[in-house]
Amino acid sequence: MAGLQPMNANVRADSLRQSDYDAPITATLAEFGHAILRRWWVVAGIATIVVLAALAASLAMTPQYRATTTLQIEREAMKVVNMDDLMPTESPMDRDFYQTQYELLMSRSLARRVITKAGLASHPLYKENVEAALEKYEEAAASKRASDERVSDKLNTSKQALIERALTGSVLASLKVEPVRNSRLVKVNFDSPDPELSARVANTYAEEFIASGLERRLEASTFATKYLSERLAQLKQRLEDSERNFVVFAGQEKIVSLGDGKPSLPAQNLTELNALLATAQDARIQSEAAWSQARNASGLALPQVVSNPLIQNMLQTRGQLSAEYQQKLSTFKADYPEMLRLNSQISDIDRQINMQATHIRASIKAQYDAALLHEQMLEQRIEQLKGDELDLQDRSIRYNMLKREADTNRQLYDGLLQRFKEIGVAGNVGANNISVVDNADVPTKKYSPRIGFNLALAAVFGVFLGLIVALLLHVLRPSHRPVS
Repeated sequence: MAGLQPMNANVRADSLRQSDYDAPITATLAEFGHAILRRWWVVAGIATIVVLAALAASLAMTPQYRATTTLQIEREAMKVVNMDDLMPTESPMDRDFYQTQYELLMSRSLARRVITKAGLASHPLYKENVEAALEKYEEAAASKRASDERVSDKLNTSKQALIERALTGSVLASLKVEPVRNSRLVKVNFDSPDPELSARVANTYAEEFIASGLERRLEASTFATKYLSERLAQLKQRLEDSERNFVVFAGQEKIVSLGDGKPSLPAQNLTELNALLATAQDARIQSEAAWSQARNASGLALPQVVSNPLIQNMLQTRGQLSAEYQQKLSTFKADYPEMLRLNSQISDIDRQINMQATHIRASIKAQYDAALLHEQMLEQRIEQLKGDELDLQDRSIRYNMLKREADTNRQLYDGLLQRFKEIGVAGNVGANNISVVDNADVPTKKYSPRIGFNLALAAVFGVFLGLIVALLLHVLRPSHRPVS
């Protein structure tokens, strides 16, 4: 039993050491702080190495100069013919619009325009890119026959395009479009080792961006003008044909228009004759009543006879003669010459009265006949006008169709002509919604590398990396584990 005790002690010691290895490694903040302080030289050394490496890398970098052109981009161009549009207003579509403008600034097509305008193909900075492009061109040209002039022109065109394509990537990599928040301004930055080149390219970018926008507007205006010109010619011919057909049909059918909204001549005459017929019927009724009375009454019983001034004078004269005759009858006999004379005068007056009454009765009959005839003639004319109006309405179906067609074509032509004139005026004005606020000046200070910023960033990173290494050394050191 005594021999077994040392062996059990060794086994117990081994199991304790194994449990120490398997236990999780824990440390307090204080322990980490002491560990970092004991290994400060590790943190300082690593930070120094990182800072020195950043310094070496910064000094090895090619200095870059940034030139900036500031542009103002409006949502729409100012309309000089409308005061309400002189000040642009915000729109929900502004975000999409401005994002489109930024993408256009960074487009390859604009970069190629700048390459051509600024002459970047001849600049020493892009010499390697141009030489590589020329090598590709020579290889492609060697496999083609350049004897034909047209082929030579095509090759020259492809050569220029190949050089521009080779420089496009480098130019776009140096371009930075920086929108100014809460404004319509955008900064166009260009970085290069040559400060003069940076300023020239930045300004050329602004000029070509404005020019390309104007060209797009001009192309759209030219296309619209051409399209509208063709449509105007078609509509003009159609308008002439429709108006000619309208006039020919109106002449053939003898249709006279008095204007829109006005009745036709038969309708106007019918209205007037209806009014005359009513008056004629009143006159006929009155004359018919007078004739009925005159036809059934004796001569002196007629009011027209009694009220006649001539008959009243003759009746007055007859009364006087009758009174004289009665007065003398008491003195003279009836066959006395004076009495015969008076009797003859009385008979004469009676005959004249009867004759005048007959004339008055005949006049009443004539008035009645004339009124009746007038009424009948008006009724016949009205019936004729009704037929004419119905016939005119029948013929007016085709007339109105041709008239509407001519009016519609005239409206279309006038509207299109007005639009054509507006587009012509807008195209001539040359409105532009992009303007240069500040041109790029030649930079006098390097934009990159920013040595101070790089060293500060490297120092922070170096210290952070040194702390991590110091903590790892503390955790992984063998003495950190408990000893039995």
